[in-house]
Amino acid sequence: MRKCCSGHKKVLLLTSRVFSNYRHVHNYYGTNNNRISQLERFVRDECKSGRIKKLGDGLKYFDQLILERPLPSTNTLCKGDLVDEALVLFSEMLGDFYVVPDVVVYNSLIKGLCNSGRLTEARRIFDEMVGKGISGNMATYKGMIHGFCLHGRWKEATRYFDEMMDREILPDTITFNILIDSHCKDGMTEDAWGLFELMDKLNIQPNQITYSSMMNGLCLAGRLQDAVKLFDSMVHRGLDPNEFNYNVLIDGYCKTRKLDEAVQLFKKMKQNGLQVTTVVYTTLLRGLYRDGRFETAQSLFNEMQSCGQNPNKFTYSTVLNGLCKNGKIGEAIVLFESMKTTGILPDIYMYAILIHGFCQAGKLEDARKLFNKIPKEGLVPNVITYNTMMDSLFHNRMFLEAERLISEMEEKGCLPNSRTYDILIKGFLKRNDTQKALQYLCKMRERKFMPSDSVVSLLVNTFSTDKIKSLEVLQ
Repeated sequence: MRKCCSGHKKVLLLTSRVFSNYRHVHNYYGTNNNRISQLERFVRDECKSGRIKKLGDGLKYFDQLILERPLPSTNTLCKGDLVDEALVLFSEMLGDFYVVPDVVVYNSLIKGLCNSGRLTEARRIFDEMVGKGISGNMATYKGMIHGFCLHGRWKEATRYFDEMMDREILPDTITFNILIDSHCKDGMTEDAWGLFELMDKLNIQPNQITYSSMMNGLCLAGRLQDAVKLFDSMVHRGLDPNEFNYNVLIDGYCKTRKLDEAVQLFKKMKQNGLQVTTVVYTTLLRGLYRDGRFETAQSLFNEMQSCGQNPNKFTYSTVLNGLCKNGKIGEAIVLFESMKTTGILPDIYMYAILIHGFCQAGKLEDARKLFNKIPKEGLVPNVITYNTMMDSLFHNRMFLEAERLISEMEEKGCLPNSRTYDILIKGFLKRNDTQKALQYLCKMRERKFMPSDSVVSLLVNTFSTDKIKSLEVLQ
């Protein structure tokens, strides 16, 4: 029995996709595509009229084509996130019709399973394919490598890469890109560099994506100058850098406080005729605000909008944070309100930024009003928002309200982090309530958090060394 699906629309989707993909992909087998088209039109009309209500009813016409060969394609089902339906079709090919799937069918299933995170099933299908004497090709291994890298399992991905190389199946640029990117993001920069050099030995040309991933890995490892050299070598090899290549370096310069170099590269990007996107503008804005170049940042934000690049939520968060840190709370409020007219609704991080801005400006009442507004907007306060409010309440000696907030926070399932406990311990010590300070210190250690250096220093100055050691909370 075929697996039934409720609703004629889903039946229409499945049958239509199977027929159209069958006709398109397997044209070279010499199948009568005219006949497929006629059947497809008939089934589509039957589905639309509601006379066909089950997947099995729709695909019974397809079964006759299966008997006549060639293989039906599971590829479209997998592409449509209908992996379970593809597995049902695959099972029936083996069981009901005695059709032996080829590597193309296996590849589509493996890719679909990997993309949906079903790696154990993907491995089972892969092993089953090999067990039947069907050799995997580059697409097979690429699907496995991509799936395992996508879900952070690069060690297993590397095993499939090694197996691929042992079988003398040459990887393509995309396969290398997947592995290099995964290694770089996991801090395995040297291994990624080894793969990059292997590409050269195998005469496989890296593209802009390869360079972006490798440059990003070098920047993450604190090797900015090596990333710059790689950028220059890319240009020397005749490969034109794209916006992502430029953005990686601009971000690297910004994070190392080399803003002059970042601005120069930004100008060079425009001179070379590349469109400066919202992502690049946001990267440079973040760096300028962080470096205290407020006027330059504001000028850049205005330029961005005049050039037709619409700010996204990350841009707005960056500018809001920059305004608040520079004491421009009034301008931040105006931006916060005007943002809604552009179709971008404030998220919880934007609320946290503005609440922190109010608190820093000594506007506790405004911060409280905004904090209380959060649930009305359909949002849930996060740990950053709670921490900001509690810190300000303690600072203003509103101890009871701060205690109420920690209770509310835990009741609503928002777990405290190390910063929360730092705030609580400091707050209660400020109140000379050493008992509660030690109580939260013990809770902090129970949850495997360590107090910050400033809290440790405060504790040492408040208690005797023997008292602290006897508690065994700083061990």
